[in-house]
Amino acid sequence: MNASKVSSPGNATYTPQTLFGLAGLMALGVRLVQGWIFWGGASRRLIYDFKSIHGHLYAVKMDPNVAGYVANKLAHAMPGSLFPGMIEWVIMHGSFLHVMVWFWTLVELVVGVGLIFGVATRFLSLLSVGLSISLMLIFGWMGSTCVDEWTMAAAGFAMGTVTMMTGGGAWSIDQWLASRSPALADRGWFRWLFSGPLPAETTRRGSIVLGLLSILFTVGFYQFLHGAVFSPLHARVNFHHYSLSVSAAQARNDGSVRFSAYVNAGPDTGKLYLISAQLSNAQGQIVEQWKGKQFSALSGTSIVNRFTQPWTSQFKPTAYGIGGVTGAKAVITLPGQATLAAGHYTLRLADIDGKHWTAPVTMQ
Repeated sequence: MNASKVSSPGNATYTPQTLFGLAGLMALGVRLVQGWIFWGGASRRLIYDFKSIHGHLYAVKMDPNVAGYVANKLAHAMPGSLFPGMIEWVIMHGSFLHVMVWFWTLVELVVGVGLIFGVATRFLSLLSVGLSISLMLIFGWMGSTCVDEWTMAAAGFAMGTVTMMTGGGAWSIDQWLASRSPALADRGWFRWLFSGPLPAETTRRGSIVLGLLSILFTVGFYQFLHGAVFSPLHARVNFHHYSLSVSAAQARNDGSVRFSAYVNAGPDTGKLYLISAQLSNAQGQIVEQWKGKQFSALSGTSIVNRFTQPWTSQFKPTAYGIGGVTGAKAVITLPGQATLAAGHYTLRLADIDGKHWTAPVTMQ
């Protein structure tokens, strides 16, 4: 943008510097709120969520040895994320996961504090857009009331694009630095990474492109994750109701049955409870069955969880049967109660809500 002046209807004259200073000031609420959201996420983990465990204070969200470790959100999000295999790999590699937890926490902290004070506003706004994309890809399917995570990611993406264009404005450290050092303010890298006037055509085109990207990001992921754009409302992966994937079911002559189970949908605020199982032969006759009390009495060796860390989703015996949090994977063995002949069998599992899942069983 050149240094020409623009007259307003009130006969005030605006230079490019004052125009961008006002634009940033108009977007002050957007910058402060976006900054506080990321500051809030980081500060809850680092500062405000300390708990006493066995007489010692722990920042529980950052401690991989306690149940409140923030990475448990990854385990819960795995079934509906766009990269479940990658998330499972990360969970299984604890040291790498811990590095990533600290990395993303510190990025959120820097982005949050930087946006609140308006320093390196355009660069940190770009990082905030990247964080919003990550949130959508991993957690966008979750949300028990108002598709919460999709809403956060969509709003965060749009808010970041606004402050990318406006810069920090009059109330920002960027503006203070520019006023203290005009030579610095004239540097191209300072205007692109911090704040300041951009060329008029770049501003026009950039605003249009980022506006269109924001609506495409919002509507596209709404349709992909939740439907209701070109189809009736239907979740790609249901966050309201539990679902179970049952596979690799095998039986032995002594009547024991082993199968793989995976809670691949449902809210992370409770558990799926398996309360009964039946084994039927090819004629549909029930040859074995297990009730909730038998599930509750299963030994530790009968349930081999894929994830063994104290904070991860797991299957465990409970007072009601076998309970599994969203994202739990395990190989479960039910004890034999009768001798089985060779043949074809079907395993049928039921949960406390009356839902059923079946799987063919092969003789081992």
